[in-house]
Amino acid sequence: MLTTKSETELALARADVYRFLSMAFVYPDKDRLATLHELAADLDSSINLLPYDMKEEYQAFTSLIETVDVTALQPDFTEMFLTRMFCPSSETTYGKNSFNQPNILGDISGFYKAFGFVMKDDAGVSFDQITVELEFMSFLELKIAYALDQAMEENIDICLSAERRFLEQHIGKWTGVFGENLAARANEAYYRNLGLLLSKFMGSELKFFGIEVDSRIKELPKSDYEGPVDCPQQTGNEMDEPLPLH
Repeated sequence: MLTTKSETELALARADVYRFLSMAFVYPDKDRLATLHELAADLDSSINLLPYDMKEEYQAFTSLIETVDVTALQPDFTEMFLTRMFCPSSETTYGKNSFNQPNILGDISGFYKAFGFVMKDDAGVSFDQITVELEFMSFLELKIAYALDQAMEENIDICLSAERRFLEQHIGKWTGVFGENLAARANEAYYRNLGLLLSKFMGSELKFFGIEVDSRIKELPKSDYEGPVDCPQQTGNEMDEPLPLH
């Protein structure tokens, strides 16, 4: 497999977008919005590098970050994701997944453990939360970029295979519907535009990798779960400390 600088740059660009989206779904306060604004200021080059038609959605969302009223966002966040749950933000709440929750959470946990992605004990979120799955994809893209840069052929294949499986079996199966629901149900334009941006990005990712998923989130048959994920152990960037979730 011949790797190029552009492939490494694409992986880093994806890592940036996934990280940005993960931060955008954390409970909003002034400090987090300031951090998100800083990330957005550096994200233009990544958006331009990706072969996706998502600039309109990206600009519509980022234009709101600096001026949005955080006191209006907080109750919308709470109603959407926590109390009334107009738009649940975890994979296993969609479709019939709740009936298969232990298997799904166990499979997600297997991905995380295989690649050294560790959450803090006091993170207070489940493995299938939107913030965590997006953060994992960012982390995995960084591993891919490192393997590409170092021409570690076996590690490249393992990481790319895991990325595809996680898109097919997990994050790609529900985030498009989740984003559409958020765009339709949120009171604040900030979250409506964030939902549209997420749906556009994830749809573009699936299309780029040639992955088709059932957007209605039907229950997964047991045969869809392939067991533990193999992971290279000597990539040079294993995590010794738990990964901070903002």
